Amino acid sequence: MTTATGRVRAPELRGAGGWINTDRPLSLRDLRGRVVVLDFWTFCCINCLRVIEELRDLEQRFGDRLVVIGVHSPKFPHESDHSAVVRAVARHRIAHPVLDDPEMETWQQYGVRAWPTLVVIDPDGYVVAMASGEGNGQALAGVIEHLLEGRNDLAVGAAFSAVSVARDTALAYPGKVASDGGSRIAVADTGNDRILVCDLEGRILDRYDGFHQPQGVRFDGDRLLVCDTVSGEVVAITMADGVRTVLASGLRSPWDCVRLEDGRIAIAEAGLHRIIAIPGDGGRVASIAGTGAEGLRDGPAATAHLAQPSGLTRLPGDALAFADSEVSALRVLRDGIVETLVGQGLFEWGVADGDRSSARLQHPLGVAALDDGGIAVADTFNSLLRVWTAGALRTLQLSEPVDEPGGLDLLPDGRLLVADTNHHRVVIVAIATGEVIEIPIREDLAGRKAAALTGAARERLELTASVDLEGADLDVTQGPPVHVNVSADPPALLGPGPRAWALDTLPVSVDVQLGTPGTGTLVVDVIASTCEGDVCTIARATREHRLTVS
Repeated sequence: MTTATGRVRAPELRGAGGWINTDRPLSLRDLRGRVVVLDFWTFCCINCLRVIEELRDLEQRFGDRLVVIGVHSPKFPHESDHSAVVRAVARHRIAHPVLDDPEMETWQQYGVRAWPTLVVIDPDGYVVAMASGEGNGQALAGVIEHLLEGRNDLAVGAAFSAVSVARDTALAYPGKVASDGGSRIAVADTGNDRILVCDLEGRILDRYDGFHQPQGVRFDGDRLLVCDTVSGEVVAITMADGVRTVLASGLRSPWDCVRLEDGRIAIAEAGLHRIIAIPGDGGRVASIAGTGAEGLRDGPAATAHLAQPSGLTRLPGDALAFADSEVSALRVLRDGIVETLVGQGLFEWGVADGDRSSARLQHPLGVAALDDGGIAVADTFNSLLRVWTAGALRTLQLSEPVDEPGGLDLLPDGRLLVADTNHHRVVIVAIATGEVIEIPIREDLAGRKAAALTGAARERLELTASVDLEGADLDVTQGPPVHVNVSADPPALLGPGPRAWALDTLPVSVDVQLGTPGTGTLVVDVIASTCEGDVCTIARATREHRLTVS
């Protein structure tokens, strides 16, 4: 992190898009007496999203003495749409204020040159440090500690009031979808940190909680493969008993995965701009395409440049097609060679159909191989579905629009399964006609609502809950039979401390530490393993509380 040598007054914050996550516009003058960190970001950028996760720890650590302000500075045209920025802030669970700066006024005032960039402003309103890229969390913490040391004149109390928006849908920003080749589908319910297995009528057959913004999901025999994107893990779930095995960890934002013919699992590691492979049961990671440099360069896979690969599908002959989102490209890895079908570079995008020279995409995230040899593409920032076939790209004319589709798979009857991300739904699309049919995935949301809760920031809140076992006994043969998970939206409503417990009895009583002031939703989920005779199953109860932290 570069530290400023002279005292430069921080320019005021200006953005034509206005403010998000605050009930009033903010000015640096109003924030005197606090350390302010400006996070210049754009929601297409995987490094920006990773920095948001780094900042969460600092916000909890320093509390009201630190104010983080996101300054959204768009790369793609779609990111200049204020409503798209609002949805992105909600999708990535950003609790701090965000200035929407579509004309990049504040970017220019601060001389920013790259995404992401962090700027530190001291309690007196002067710029004291600046850093680009991710991985600056420790250095940034040191700068903040130094600025706060010995200061007795610092402001106290909340600097702003957060604004949250309630949803009434079962899904929240679903990212990826998969078909088992029969009547079941899997949905990465990204905004709810879980994976759902459903039938084509929308009935929920299984639910796997406890992930952290999962994306890629695939059926793999009797297992589900899950890319747990924020935690950096690829996990296998044995569907018969729900047992989870971590196949790879320490990855940088794994976004999609698919099994290869040789039994290995290919993974799109978006944060390191490469495609990797691991043994089917986990083990050593091997790079199969990309050097780690961000860009568009074809040729031998070991020297090719990729840019945030975010969707994978297997083609005949064990080739892979992938959506390379930051270069707005559809590319193929075949026989150790990377070839671009659509795409021209980091700052080339559009919406045109046509051949390789004329076709354009805008930040695609999903791909699916078709039975006729074509490739379907989720053209995410254009909110379109496209098909590459016979050397040309064409756009499907849909019966109703989709909004930032994130994932695709092919159903046995040749129709497309689509994660319609910003509409919080999964749909089926007929390629020939463009007919769109929603799969009505629903939960009994009314039965989940519970009494409102209130508490003061950083205080403990006791939660009690139970579940109706309908006369069955808890199954204590496999360890603690009761599992409790607590989560909040926005996450900053909860402070540091445990979020999950394994217990022996019902009812349960746990306590959490409250975080920063605001209003949102607290979810308490209780799962109990039961046995009645030789029949063992699980019972579940989920409650949603309106939570206000003062």
